Amino acid sequence: MNIEAKDLQTALIEASKQLECSVVDLEYEVIQHAKTGFLGLFRKNAIICIKGHKKPQKPHYEKVKKYQNEKLNKHTTKNYEKYEPKKEYKENHSFQKPLENNTSREHYKVKNDAIFDSFHKESPEEINIASYIDEIHYSLEKLLATFDFDIKVIQVSVWDENCVLIKLDGEDAALLIGKEAHRYKAFSYLLYNWLNAKYKIQPRLEIAQFLENQTQAIESYLKILIEKVESTGRVQTKPLDGIWLKLALEKLRERFPDKYVAIKQNDDQRYIVVNDFLKKNE
Repeated sequence: MNIEAKDLQTALIEASKQLECSVVDLEYEVIQHAKTGFLGLFRKNAIICIKGHKKPQKPHYEKVKKYQNEKLNKHTTKNYEKYEPKKEYKENHSFQKPLENNTSREHYKVKNDAIFDSFHKESPEEINIASYIDEIHYSLEKLLATFDFDIKVIQVSVWDENCVLIKLDGEDAALLIGKEAHRYKAFSYLLYNWLNAKYKIQPRLEIAQFLENQTQAIESYLKILIEKVESTGRVQTKPLDGIWLKLALEKLRERFPDKYVAIKQNDDQRYIVVNDFLKKNE
């Protein structure tokens, strides 16, 4: 099928939504590149032909878990046959050695639970993000190669146990950020959908020094709010969204761990409130 949109990035996002897959898994061909034209004239939309998409492979730990389940089932059947008394013995000695039989089966049960626990203590938090760094770096370079912007992948590294830091830079860094950071927000959303769906992790996107500058601006704004909280015990921020909302929430929760710090929504606007837990419950 063909997808037409104002630019290639929007077309790819629309295709990924329709096929319910990651952008990097799309198989497509660019039929027409978007052109901005001159003074609104001769403008052209981007057109791509979607040929299909790759099926995401199951994570390695799922294959290991399947193998361990099969191995455990064989082990369980073998042990049960070993401890199960013969029919003749049960008929002739059903009242002679009940304690011995119960003890054997109880021992078998405890042993089996221990094996199961040791094999299946897995959770998304135990995924090793470092093992995905090279794959993410390569996929990002492939994605950026489809853009009309001069942007390079500068760094992909582990930020924390649930987050990966992605640094991009180039001559067109300002264009990728966009007016009022609209392209930055869209690209961050695209990265989140991809990384969260495929690796269960989140991105921390830095384009040039945009994120660092925004962090400094938020910290200056929060100084005023922190002084107000220390004097009155509560505060409400101005409407925030995207990276600004996330940064402010992190900073305020770090500064006031014993207070109620949460996001509130009023119509389409979101802001952060800080107050005491007791006042909130009342």
